[in-house]
Amino acid sequence: MLRLESYNGENMYYGGNFLKISNTRQVSVHGVCPHDCYDTCGMAIEWKDGQIHRIQGQTDHPITQGFLCFKVNRYLERVHHRDRVLYPLKRTGVKGAGQFERVTWDDALQDIADRLGEVINRFGGEAILPYSFAGNMGVLSEASMDRRFFAAIGAANLDRTICTASASHVLRQMFGQRLGPDPEQIPQAQLIVLWGANPMATNVHQIPLLDQARKNGAKIWTIDPLATETAVRYHHHLPLIPNSDAILALAVGRYLIHHGLYDQNFIEQYTVGFKAYRDATEPWSLEMAARHCGISPTVIEELALDIAQVRPLLIRPGFGMQRQNNSGRAVWAVASLAVLTGSLRDSSGGLLLSNSDAFPLNWQGIQRPDLARHQSRTVNMVELGTALEDGSTHALIVYNANPAATAPEQAKVLRGLSRDDLFLVVHEQMMTDTARYADYVLPAALSMEILDLHVSYWHRYIQLNIPGGLPAGESVANTELFRRLAKAMKFGDPAFQESDADLIQTALNSDHPYLMGVTLQSLYENPVQKVRISDEARPFIDTPINTPDGRIHLEPIGGNRDFGGETGKYFLLTPSRRETIKSSFANLESFERRLPDPELLVNPLDAEAEAWHDGDWVKILNQRGTTRAKVCISPVPPRGTVVSYAVRWNHPGGGTNINQLTPGRVSDVGGGATFYSTRVDIIREGAADDVG
Repeated sequence: MLRLESYNGENMYYGGNFLKISNTRQVSVHGVCPHDCYDTCGMAIEWKDGQIHRIQGQTDHPITQGFLCFKVNRYLERVHHRDRVLYPLKRTGVKGAGQFERVTWDDALQDIADRLGEVINRFGGEAILPYSFAGNMGVLSEASMDRRFFAAIGAANLDRTICTASASHVLRQMFGQRLGPDPEQIPQAQLIVLWGANPMATNVHQIPLLDQARKNGAKIWTIDPLATETAVRYHHHLPLIPNSDAILALAVGRYLIHHGLYDQNFIEQYTVGFKAYRDATEPWSLEMAARHCGISPTVIEELALDIAQVRPLLIRPGFGMQRQNNSGRAVWAVASLAVLTGSLRDSSGGLLLSNSDAFPLNWQGIQRPDLARHQSRTVNMVELGTALEDGSTHALIVYNANPAATAPEQAKVLRGLSRDDLFLVVHEQMMTDTARYADYVLPAALSMEILDLHVSYWHRYIQLNIPGGLPAGESVANTELFRRLAKAMKFGDPAFQESDADLIQTALNSDHPYLMGVTLQSLYENPVQKVRISDEARPFIDTPINTPDGRIHLEPIGGNRDFGGETGKYFLLTPSRRETIKSSFANLESFERRLPDPELLVNPLDAEAEAWHDGDWVKILNQRGTTRAKVCISPVPPRGTVVSYAVRWNHPGGGTNINQLTPGRVSDVGGGATFYSTRVDIIREGAADDVG
């Protein structure tokens, strides 16, 4: 594979040979999957005649090891998709109709700049709201020039909480940072507890590591309301009632304390708050927990004894566990078990929830919050519907996201996007549900068409994504979009003229030992590098505890949210599936052929009691909205719980999806989303032959 030596946006050098990237030679470059996934895979991208020709897993990447997931194996469908936006578009029809005409970049930018200026003059910069998340997780694409632009115009701040906010809050409160053991140490663990995690669908490169651990004698528990592919694969499945994770974890903790099976020396040496933790566990006997969790006291005791006795112990929660009302409480209770048992003493043990802080980049330098002239209001992205309806937002700029499909309380969001007085600009690769409401749709480059830096929230490799050709059509990177907008608004600060290479150099301008020797030049030469933490280093034993007092904190966190008036008969869970990452990939033709209609998975006993049959159309409803799906009788959900995988696009499905039903309320701490604390009622509409 050819290595990139330098790049300025149009020209590059490979192996000492000058190459204009718009030419027709065939090259293979290192790419990085940009999507919101633990694996952050390395990809071999083959370009031919100026186009992406082949995409494969990087064979010499220590994590990817030559294979890609179900989704990314179909990435060429995305590259050449009929929905791809290649030129600036201006709305000509009503909002939501998807009617546009092609315009020039110059005309679009001038009009956008003028209209944003009008909003600022009339209502202040805070009336402009950015909305983005992790559609492209490149360091530059996710959070660099865009942050500078919105700081300079005094826009509202977006609190990006929809995925991991509660977990991040808890980890920082307890440990001072988000750091876990090296995933490559997983095969050395002898007990692995997968808590609310389904890596078969969402972290497929963890599966070979888990399989090797099992081959080495490890026992693997899966704690999940659903009988997922992962639960079936590893056999020891504990199907608790949704939203009862904290209770189960506290019951295990109480059992360990009452039977003297915890690591008292570790608690005394490294922690504070043990008494408060012990008091919080006291109400949760095995019998009491069993009633709330829907599992037998005997099974809880078996889990507790394994956690107490088997070493190395690795507790591997998933982020899905913390998308509930009391998500902070759940994460705290589960994380406390890793502390209580002293499992952090083992290099392959402890708590592996996030490794985000293994990459201490110069975030201040690339985002430049100092460009803001005053403190602006903050909007929690979970509450987008309210922010669009309460009159505070007059312009919305969306990138790296598709809130019309993915945001909760969808009916509110769609009403807000339909406002005639809301100026909406969407920077997108595809004509998404959100783009259909836009006043302007601006074409976004694919990640493999741009230069970017990538880190992972699971493994410890930092990578350079290298383009082998020019972006298709007139599409541009997020960074270039905000450079152009800044120029159109006549911003003269040199901060808006820095190239992508400049931004990467700034990001890597850190004296932290984890990044020692990692430079743009070194990444040109070797685009996959491990951060400088020993593979065997034990977080918070061999690395600092970054709390103010240098101790791990066990005091209770969160737990004060009730169920918010949810009264439906069934729990509704909306987890990720292997075919999509939220709405990304949901418009691929291969997906639409395989799963043409929205499905609702129901337990066979519920189906029998309700006289539902495979293929029946049902209406799913609660106080927030209504949507439709076909019944799929399945052993995946337990009785009383239904599943609709997240998420399908709205437009092909009649204008709605399952997020009509999910709540816009926030969790107990961190302002996180509460997708999995939803209850619904279900009404049969008819058999498949009766309803189309």
